[in-house]
Amino acid sequence: MKTSTLVWALCAALSHSALAQDTTKDYESLPPDPAEAAQKLAAAAVSMTKAIELATAATGGRIVEATTNIDGEKITYDFLCSVGGVPQHVLVDGSTGAVATIKLTIADAIVVATKQVDGVVQSASAEFEAADPSYSVVILMGGKFHTITVDANDGSIKSETVRGQFPGKDVTGDLVSLPDGLKYFDFEVGSGAAPSGPGAVVEVHYTGYLVDGTKFDSSVDRGQPASFPLANVIKGWTEGVGSMKVGGKRKLVIPYALAYGPAGRAPVIPPKATLIFDVELLRIISDPGAPAAPAAPKPIETNPTTK
Repeated sequence: MKTSTLVWALCAALSHSALAQDTTKDYESLPPDPAEAAQKLAAAAVSMTKAIELATAATGGRIVEATTNIDGEKITYDFLCSVGGVPQHVLVDGSTGAVATIKLTIADAIVVATKQVDGVVQSASAEFEAADPSYSVVILMGGKFHTITVDANDGSIKSETVRGQFPGKDVTGDLVSLPDGLKYFDFEVGSGAAPSGPGAVVEVHYTGYLVDGTKFDSSVDRGQPASFPLANVIKGWTEGVGSMKVGGKRKLVIPYALAYGPAGRAPVIPPKATLIFDVELLRIISDPGAPAAPAAPKPIETNPTTK
């Protein structure tokens, strides 16, 4: 059988769940610089040829597809093997030659996850790394997103996280929607002063998330509040924090038009990214536009000799 025919036959034999793994590929990033990629591959302790030998020896199958993944200085060879006519993923570490055979299919991982949480599967994806391959399955149940991480080799559950519609602190009511697209929910309305305008310098604690739950920044995690003029931040913050009172705690849901725009801010903020923040307004450091405090009343003068 010709190689091309074998590849076609294997692809035809793949289940729909296995094909779903292709959705994890990166179709957004630009291709690597050829010269830089060649330099890294040439310097790898394990070559592609040697990796194929290791993968073949570990599975006893035939390699029908080979891919090299370069992540910074880390190199991983990803092979699709035919083992007794059954497709199987094998990963080889480009530094150590360690072989990780992916024994579970994505369908197997879904079965494991739904035994853990009896709900409706929203998505499943492969997270293959040479040292620790796994599947991530998202299940909807009880008004929450349950993310189950399943070991791709032994089927054990490595972790389970639960969140509501939005990452971060759970929202227990309806969000307020403003005409420009900004949405917010007040967990606690502050009792202190509110900034008078964009010229105010405020101090806050915050945690920022992408819509998929990825945490991209947090002053809370750093243990250090952030301070800034409201005029020097994204529009969603100028508006969303600018209408808070000191002591207030709020969730902001900021559309990309009020955040980093269509382009985003690589590598942290993707293009057209809606951002979600949990914010606490700690204090107003300075506020040139705030009305002047009324003058203190003059004390009443008395004559100590007068009875």
